[in-house]
Amino acid sequence: MYREAVISNGSLFINFDKYLSLRDFYFPYVGQYNHLGGNKNHLILSVNGRLCYMDVGWKKKFSYRKNTLITEITAENSQLGIKLEVNDLIHKYMPVYIRKIKLKNLSGEEKKDVKVFFYHDFCLYETAVGNTALYHPEMNGIVHYRESTYLLISIYPQLSDYTVCMKKNSALRQIESEKLSENPIARGEIDSAVAYYTHIEPEGEDEFYYYIIAGHSFEDLEDKQKRMLSDTIQHFIEETEIFHRGWLNEKKEIKKSVSREIRELYEKSLLIIKAHMDRHGAVIASADSSIFHRFNKDHYSYSWPRDNAFIVMALDRAGYGNTTKKFFEFASRTISRKGYFLQKYLPDGSFGSSWHPWVDEEGRPQLPIQEDETALVIWALYNHYRQTKDIEFIDKIYSRLVRPAGDFMTAYRDSTGLPLESYDPWEERRGVFTYTCATVFAGLISASRLAYLTGNIEEAEKYEKAGREVKQAVLKHLYDHKLDRFVRMIKKENGQVVKDATVDASLLAVYFTGMLPPNDYRVINTVNAIREKLWVNFGIEGLARFEGDNYHRIERDYPGNPWIITTMWLADWYIATDQIEEAIKLLKWASERQSQAGLLAEQYNPETGSPLSVTPLTWSHAGFCHTVMNLNEKLG
Repeated sequence: MYREAVISNGSLFINFDKYLSLRDFYFPYVGQYNHLGGNKNHLILSVNGRLCYMDVGWKKKFSYRKNTLITEITAENSQLGIKLEVNDLIHKYMPVYIRKIKLKNLSGEEKKDVKVFFYHDFCLYETAVGNTALYHPEMNGIVHYRESTYLLISIYPQLSDYTVCMKKNSALRQIESEKLSENPIARGEIDSAVAYYTHIEPEGEDEFYYYIIAGHSFEDLEDKQKRMLSDTIQHFIEETEIFHRGWLNEKKEIKKSVSREIRELYEKSLLIIKAHMDRHGAVIASADSSIFHRFNKDHYSYSWPRDNAFIVMALDRAGYGNTTKKFFEFASRTISRKGYFLQKYLPDGSFGSSWHPWVDEEGRPQLPIQEDETALVIWALYNHYRQTKDIEFIDKIYSRLVRPAGDFMTAYRDSTGLPLESYDPWEERRGVFTYTCATVFAGLISASRLAYLTGNIEEAEKYEKAGREVKQAVLKHLYDHKLDRFVRMIKKENGQVVKDATVDASLLAVYFTGMLPPNDYRVINTVNAIREKLWVNFGIEGLARFEGDNYHRIERDYPGNPWIITTMWLADWYIATDQIEEAIKLLKWASERQSQAGLLAEQYNPETGSPLSVTPLTWSHAGFCHTVMNLNEKLG
């Protein structure tokens, strides 16, 4: 069940499904902890005694209020004669979720007795062990708590009914009976519900607010509720809307000659990227937990240095240097003492789950890294300086981030000058990859320039020399003159160097890292092979990752599924080589893939166009924004 809308403020993050249910609820970090774990927090209506879930009989539309992360959702049921207008938001800095619901009676003759039920299936800290839910009379709401996470759930102007239950007694069954028991407390594996009851005259309407306040104690909840009710809930909504629009106004403008549909998705994408940024610096790949059962009981709610580097480069170019600075501070806290990043991290900075072993097939020690992740962060930091000219920040962070990474990349090479083996950008195989080598070149040259900026002249010369050596080794060992293009990787097997000639979209890195100009014949030959082998020539089209990609593969005859990221890489090359119309076609292709509310998935079913893997993927939105900005600059 892919996500239809996301909202966030950097400490509280919520995903919604197509039934208007809350499906992911993260606090106190974006991406950690998911207190729903994909469980469905239902919205259920009863109209004149007829109970109706949101999965049957409703015509729904999802969007956002212009230039905000405030949802505008409508749901209409002609049989019930009821229409819902729903706005969801999280306050600009307080962990307060508000759902404003306007109920409209579509009948001109019949009065409607309406009961709106909100069902909750929280598992705080991702476990059913030790949860408690209770009715709190002073706050007039339900409180779920465990350890230091407390959630207050209530309705304004009135909480009409409530219950908390052991799951074996099920709050859902009580909802189906249309009478909640007002049981005051339960513990262990529990659920709960609250309700709002109203009568709506013919062609009349009524509105109310459902809200969840997150905190760390009963007193914390009381203080936040008092602040919200004193300021008024409507004021919370208005100041959040003003903040979102103010933040978006900081962006660099896209020229009017760029089509409206592309500009609108660009603006939505900036807000969606911002939603996935934890206020401590991590940027989450995706908070969509629907992947959990298809991903060996794991998910994408991690901070991958690779993804993050591409994401913050897009934001920096868009004018958000103050926003991205926190990521580089996060990176300086998580880089190892030896100067490399591991595969991925949790938002609190701890090492995330991994499938990269620390020993090879013969049991010999190996570094379980993807070296591009280290290189790209340094490249992104130099890009940050170019956009912000903040030399004080570079000077402050140099010794904690640039020096250890630069020394590692310089040393982690063989006698040819090539980087030693590491894992590929798709995290599936190990070897010496053209893509990785190109990113190491970019990382070393960037480290050299940052060293010059901070007065570390000897280090600057050392890193530049190493970068040039990497480039020469790539051209000598990874360009195949018989194939007339770059190969994906080389690897030593039984003492022999073996080439992997698989065509891979990541080979475009030889151009986008600046290692070679886009019109170099070796780049052109490689791009021609990528277009020939990886373009999906049927269905929705688009560019696959590599030949024989099996991840969520739909059909064996296809090279793989089309990805937003890879298709935007190709669009970037078109822009760099002045093939503007071809690039615009691909930007429009990406725009056509967006959901109703403007979310972009990781990849798509080539036959149906339906999203595969996770929705949204932050990197997809960043890739789209980066390409739009390339186009914007090219248009002059």
